[in-house]
Amino acid sequence: MGTASNKSPGNLSAIDIKVGRVLYTTLDMTALLTALAPLHASYLFRWSGALGPMWGPLLTHCVLSFPVVLLSAFAVCVAVGRISHDLYMEKRQLAIAVGAFGIISMAVWLGYQYGSTHRSCQGMLVSAGYSGLSALVIKLLVGYQENLDAAAAFKAHQKELKDGNAETDQHVQTHKRQSHKLRFIPTIACICLAITALYTDRTCDTGVVAYDSSIKDLTNYKMLFREESTTGWVTVVDERDRGLRFMRSGHSLIGGHWLRTSESIFGIFYYADAVRMIKHRKSNPVSKQKRMHELQPQGWSQKLSRQAFIGDGTERALIIGLGVGITARSFYEQNVRVDVVEIDQAVYDAAVQYFGLPRKLNSVNIMDGRLFIDEAHTGTYDYVVHDVFTGGSVPASLFSQSAIMQLKRILKPDGVLAMNYVGVPNDKRTLSHVARTIGTAFPFMRCFAETTKDLDAMANIMFFASAKHVLFDITSDVLRAMGKTSLRSRVLATMLDNELNISEFIHNSTIQPITDDWNPLSDWQVDTAIQHWQAMREILPTAYWLNY
Repeated sequence: MGTASNKSPGNLSAIDIKVGRVLYTTLDMTALLTALAPLHASYLFRWSGALGPMWGPLLTHCVLSFPVVLLSAFAVCVAVGRISHDLYMEKRQLAIAVGAFGIISMAVWLGYQYGSTHRSCQGMLVSAGYSGLSALVIKLLVGYQENLDAAAAFKAHQKELKDGNAETDQHVQTHKRQSHKLRFIPTIACICLAITALYTDRTCDTGVVAYDSSIKDLTNYKMLFREESTTGWVTVVDERDRGLRFMRSGHSLIGGHWLRTSESIFGIFYYADAVRMIKHRKSNPVSKQKRMHELQPQGWSQKLSRQAFIGDGTERALIIGLGVGITARSFYEQNVRVDVVEIDQAVYDAAVQYFGLPRKLNSVNIMDGRLFIDEAHTGTYDYVVHDVFTGGSVPASLFSQSAIMQLKRILKPDGVLAMNYVGVPNDKRTLSHVARTIGTAFPFMRCFAETTKDLDAMANIMFFASAKHVLFDITSDVLRAMGKTSLRSRVLATMLDNELNISEFIHNSTIQPITDDWNPLSDWQVDTAIQHWQAMREILPTAYWLNY
């Protein structure tokens, strides 16, 4: 803010002051709206939930985000218009402007760095703080320019004013200076709102919060773990009535187990165990028992035992998408070396602490699954279990042809891929393209739905693919050795009955494979995501989603 070195310095000074007032007023409004966001977000979420997954977020953004964006754009336009009006400034004023711009830019960059790696509430409050800081810097510059102009005007007219008038003019100037102090009220209000939100709003709380006893729908749940992380809010909750524990990530239940038996509440996770029950593989319990009996007829019974499921320690499995660790724990107990890739550190921590995931896995990699498989060594794994569904959809990049080719590359020549896809079995369009994409890398493939009772309902669909025939040896002896009462044995006993016929898609050259350049999965999964959102609201009460 300064007096430009041209023919009308007074006019330019007045313009600078007016522009400065517009800028700091706009930034004050932006800071206040952002600081208010956590406080009234809970009320907006109630309306958002009532309107559903399509219109609800739009309402929330119309109230929270769009006004801030419009005000920010307006401030930029005003600043650019002023700069383009006069490019010549005194060196001192130019230095002050550049310094202020540098401070504001650094503040915005630091705010982005902090907000991008921390919780959303803190991110909003940091953004509000830096908007307020930017407004404060401009207020100080405007005030400095106003003082310079006032001093210059007073000196110029001092000789011409009478003593009474001069005293009156001094009184006016004093009154103006006092009124200018009011411009700092929005800054103080922003600080107060940020502190209030930080200590009173649930979304700003860093850990487990007690349920509100006045909300009847929440008395059935006990919060054990709560953290906002990469994939959204990650929580672990015990549900007393049904005797189960589940993990929620974002708007999905990514796994859980029954408290009495520690078995998975989702049977589909046990489908992955079938990769070790394929005929002619050394891990197949039936083949292993026969070999042992042939080598030691006296020492080994032909009756299958649990020992036949235990590997020799040379098998290696990669699990992309940990969930609560059902598959990882099962493989570990079968003496398989397990490498885990999970994008969210909080999910891994919760799985170890509350779901019995062993700490001594072969490796745990907190990173993007696509990046890991692109960098993994060739021919490393006997099995790859690929289950990355969350939030009503799957990451489309992990289902492209190049991703499948990379999975084949890191598998051993006879390795097996187990890939879980969530969709509608009767959705031939999506199913055909996914199957065709896998078929470009693997000549043999089979597909099993979680259930075939309703083929028009959303369900887990597990693909098994390999360079060799995929023939399962899930016999009555195998199921008996697992234990007839175990959920694993009951799920595997019905798996073969839930097979989907995908033979017409696997090698059909008229069906286009999904590629990195042509990947319509995100668009095709919109309906599935809406169904998933509605299912989650039926499984857990609305009060849970609003409060936790």
